[in-house]
Amino acid sequence: MKLKGLLLVAIFSIISLAGFSQEACSKYSLKNRFSVELGGGHSIAVAKLAGIKVNTGMGADGIIGFNAYKGFGVFAGWGWNTFGSEFFDFEETGYMYGFQYRNAIKDSRFSYTLRAGAIYNHIEVEGAHNSTADGFYYDSGHGLGLHASGAVQYSLGRGWAINGSVKYHQLKRDVNLLVIPASSILPLPTPLPEVEDYSIHLKYIGLRIGIIKNF
Repeated sequence: MKLKGLLLVAIFSIISLAGFSQEACSKYSLKNRFSVELGGGHSIAVAKLAGIKVNTGMGADGIIGFNAYKGFGVFAGWGWNTFGSEFFDFEETGYMYGFQYRNAIKDSRFSYTLRAGAIYNHIEVEGAHNSTADGFYYDSGHGLGLHASGAVQYSLGRGWAINGSVKYHQLKRDVNLLVIPASSILPLPTPLPEVEDYSIHLKYIGLRIGIIKNF
């Protein structure tokens, strides 16, 4: 219910903002109906994953957009993000889709895009190379999550543009993790690692720079 509520708030926010900026449309924002976008950059987790602090990661996205009416449209795409830690690497991949709104920033070559929708992603956990967990692997399977993003584009002409964007993803999945036992100072046998169930609530902000082709 919380995910549905956040999604509805994001969609209504886009609609409300669009109502105040309809007069700003220009040939640079609404000239073309289809767009193909490729981008990449840093991914920053805003919470620990199953109690594990992860480093700033990297990610890449490919998105196809369609403007249906007065800047309103839909989008669909695929994304990949990875985060590292001392013992585990977390990789999130899958699909994104939802609604979008595009408009110009006054009568200029700049425009913006707002998107709100869902993701259908999975999380793969691998043991970090040369760590105690090296060789471990688990796939959470796909599940639904939240997508929200905003971008500013600059038209280069002939349908080409560059953009900078910020996106937010939220995904909750159950995974198995290898529990690494703490070393003991006593002369006792070292206990073997055990596999336990954890619930990962992945929340991160993606900073992207990309290129767009409009058709």
